[in-house]
Amino acid sequence: MEGGPAQAWPPRKGSADELRPSKVEEHSARTATPSSSKDGLRDAASTLDRPSGTERLSGTDRHSGTDRPSIISSGTSNRSGGGGGGVNGLGVAKAGSVGSLGRAKSAAASASAKTIKTRCKVMMAPVKRLCSFIAEHKAYVFVGTFITVWALLGDDLKLLTTDKPADGLFDGLVVFCIVFFSSEVLICCLGKDDYFMSFFFVLDVGSTLTLFMDLTVVSEALFGDSESDPSRTRSSRTARVGAKVGRVVRVLRLIRIVKLFKAFLSARPKPKVRRDRLSIVADDEFADDVPEEEESFDKESLVGKKLSAKMTQWTIILVLTLLIVLPLLRVDMAERLPTSSIYAADEVLEAYQRWEQDPGMRRDYEEAVLKSLYWHNWYTGHSGECPRQASCSRFFLSHAFWVGIGGYGSTESELQSRAENMALGSAQVQAFNEAAKTQNDAFNFGTMPANVLEALAANWTRRCEVYSDRYFGISLLGEENHPVFCPTDLRYQEVERVMPRLMPLRAYQSWFFVFYYDLRPFVKSEAAMSIATTSFICVILCIASILFTSSANVLVLEPVEKMMRKVEAIRANPLKATKIADDEFQREEREKKNKLQKKKCMDPSILWRTEATEPMETVILEKTIIKLGSLLALGFGEAGANIVSSNMAGANSGVNAMVEGSMVDCIVGLARILNFSTATEVLQGKVMTFVNQIAEIVHGVVDECWGAVNKNDGDCFLIIWRLAELTLAEEKKMADLSILAFSMIVGAVARSPVLATYRQHPGLQQRLRDCRVDLSFALHRGWAIEGAVGSDFKIDASYISPNVSVANSIEHATRQYGIRILVSETVREILSKEVSAKLRLIDKVTIKGSRVPLELSCLDLDFRRVQVEDRPELPIVWNSRYRFKSRHAIEVRKNHLWTDQFSKAHIMNKDPHFQEMRTEYTTVFMQTFNMGYQNYSQGEWQVAKNLLTKTLSMRGEKDGPSEALLRFMEKDNFKAPDGWRGIHALEEA
Repeated sequence: MEGGPAQAWPPRKGSADELRPSKVEEHSARTATPSSSKDGLRDAASTLDRPSGTERLSGTDRHSGTDRPSIISSGTSNRSGGGGGGVNGLGVAKAGSVGSLGRAKSAAASASAKTIKTRCKVMMAPVKRLCSFIAEHKAYVFVGTFITVWALLGDDLKLLTTDKPADGLFDGLVVFCIVFFSSEVLICCLGKDDYFMSFFFVLDVGSTLTLFMDLTVVSEALFGDSESDPSRTRSSRTARVGAKVGRVVRVLRLIRIVKLFKAFLSARPKPKVRRDRLSIVADDEFADDVPEEEESFDKESLVGKKLSAKMTQWTIILVLTLLIVLPLLRVDMAERLPTSSIYAADEVLEAYQRWEQDPGMRRDYEEAVLKSLYWHNWYTGHSGECPRQASCSRFFLSHAFWVGIGGYGSTESELQSRAENMALGSAQVQAFNEAAKTQNDAFNFGTMPANVLEALAANWTRRCEVYSDRYFGISLLGEENHPVFCPTDLRYQEVERVMPRLMPLRAYQSWFFVFYYDLRPFVKSEAAMSIATTSFICVILCIASILFTSSANVLVLEPVEKMMRKVEAIRANPLKATKIADDEFQREEREKKNKLQKKKCMDPSILWRTEATEPMETVILEKTIIKLGSLLALGFGEAGANIVSSNMAGANSGVNAMVEGSMVDCIVGLARILNFSTATEVLQGKVMTFVNQIAEIVHGVVDECWGAVNKNDGDCFLIIWRLAELTLAEEKKMADLSILAFSMIVGAVARSPVLATYRQHPGLQQRLRDCRVDLSFALHRGWAIEGAVGSDFKIDASYISPNVSVANSIEHATRQYGIRILVSETVREILSKEVSAKLRLIDKVTIKGSRVPLELSCLDLDFRRVQVEDRPELPIVWNSRYRFKSRHAIEVRKNHLWTDQFSKAHIMNKDPHFQEMRTEYTTVFMQTFNMGYQNYSQGEWQVAKNLLTKTLSMRGEKDGPSEALLRFMEKDNFKAPDGWRGIHALEEA
């Protein structure tokens, strides 16, 4: 009962004072330990016998050692030792009598309400059975499906196949659909217990209400463009958007397809297994026709019903949201009316104004009107092809069919008298049409029929009233199959008005030209596409609602797909497994945070949502794949990426570890722990901790600087910077990063408080003069073979090349020259000028494994000048969370270093530790050594001796390169041998 309601124990006889807890018991209840909670719970509640049958609990609940107020079946109580209504027994009695009377009245009213409710249920039972029978009958479902399809497509079919005179018939059909769907909602409310106010009830009501928008009167009142004032262009555009919304909301009716489809499936008769009652089978035999066990029940479980309804709801919401939002974001083709129409209207106005100023310019006015009408020729646009295979108005979705004048402030007589002067001359009309016959331009007008030419030459006396505005003009479609004398003879969606724009707003009050364009080609195209879209969505919605109800999609298919995506990502790039693990960990942490936040906010959903006590097998498999991929990335490294990806690419289960190697261009780096053999003898078992502490710094800095540590060979780290498939600028950047990485490692090792503790180690102090943790570094560029080394029993992913041996020889030379970072000529030549300037050329030698002599340069850093950081140890336990944060921080700095915002030399100059280690290497020192080296290289060894002797002690302590060169020259008594070219073998150093 833990966490549940308080337990009502059987009543115990006795007075109220006997059942009231004493002060000692109250104190013991407050101080009870959790170990005695179960014993206290048994004595926590007591009851009082009442004649009415109700039980009253008093006392405290000692569950979990806390007080809990008593639970009273007939109301609440604030009793404390028996004083509920007053300070004496009389007060208690009065309060009890008043409470008993109130409870009696409440019980009587409740009984009366229950009686009425029961009678209503009995009376409505036959009606509910009848409604349930009708709602689930196959004939009713079929009729509802047919009417639903008509409700979806009826308005589009009306626009596609008919003209405005047929709107009355379609309005009648819409009214019938409204009545049918309203009756369906009522029948379902009476025949289905869980329908009223459910998700499908709300959508059914909403979809039924949208049918009113299909009525011509309602749609014109809501979305019809007033066209009364050109200054209200914004409101006109808003009205078109509203019309689009009105068309889109009709997709709410799509949910009926899903509901009716599910009803059809549930109404199908289930096959029954026929059994032969006369067949007798022996006890030790099995009949061949024994029916199989039923796999499903006739009645759907409550859990399955809720799960199916929930998944269907989300599917409907998703699809409807897409259908409603996407059309609103789509560019309306109605606004793609050719700009030539507006330009033509302005040209007509300007020609008319010139005619008013000069009566001899009437011909220009008439030609401007004819050019506007012929450019958007209605008859050419509806013809089979353009004249002489040129461009024409056939490529437009709107064509001019009515021209006239109007005025918002003018009277009808004023407009009529002005319109009489606007008529076009018959000769001019005939001449223009004859010219159009022989026109052979890139855009040809085409001709018009003879009856239309007569209409063009007629007076502008046709009076049309469009939304309470009067216009006088002529129509080109007066003798068509569907005659159009005025713009109102077409639907409001099928016409578009164009007026001149190059005139002040006040001029519209007097008069203005107006052209009307027929948009029926556009409307029909839109209606056809709307039908196709609706049909497609119906199919998708039905399929999606069925598929989403399957729990296998959530429990099996999606987890398997997620695992396959991770396997594909690891197969494509095995080094990406660590990033996948970090992303997965971040998602887990976010989910934990969200759950904790919901608990803090008391989300009601957590009250009924249960969590699995153990992870599902698919989750375990997914985590295992990520862990195995991460281990492969850590174990094989960058050199083994090809081995992992090639073995994961095949469909067979065999493993071929001996993959053929590949040649890569790279910078080979070596980092060696000095005095490692002594440290191993002294530290013994703790030497692994010692190496790992150094490796943590080396690996972290190298990864941050875009390198990859390939092999840890005790005291030596093989480090690779890949240059394959990089541009020259990127190679320069990678070389700078290698120098930056080694300089950062030198400073980090010197500052580390963890490594500084080894300076106080007694064994190391006894064996070494300087107990500092020290490393030497070497860099060399060249090719290397990347691949597996070993056999089918054990392999190592590594790099094999003479250049690795050269880098190893250069690293050994650091002790001969008394320096820590030594760089070969192959690396320096691709460095940026700023970073290269920080290196000091110290010698040119021949090295075994290199075909050409190499210049050796060093990066001078005095790590002894760096102070150990005095930082307290963080009070944390190193776990996955902090590993993720650490890797994330390194990734951020890594991306920052790769950007071109700052050069690597700039980063070195801004680093106080780097500058501290470079303090003693002054400009005078560097210039003096350079002069000494140049004399040494040119064979002037006596001069070189004097200069290098100065630099030997110029820093206060012996300079390693100066001492090495002096020692080499001393072998020949500081006299260059014959044939000296400034080159010698590295072993002679």
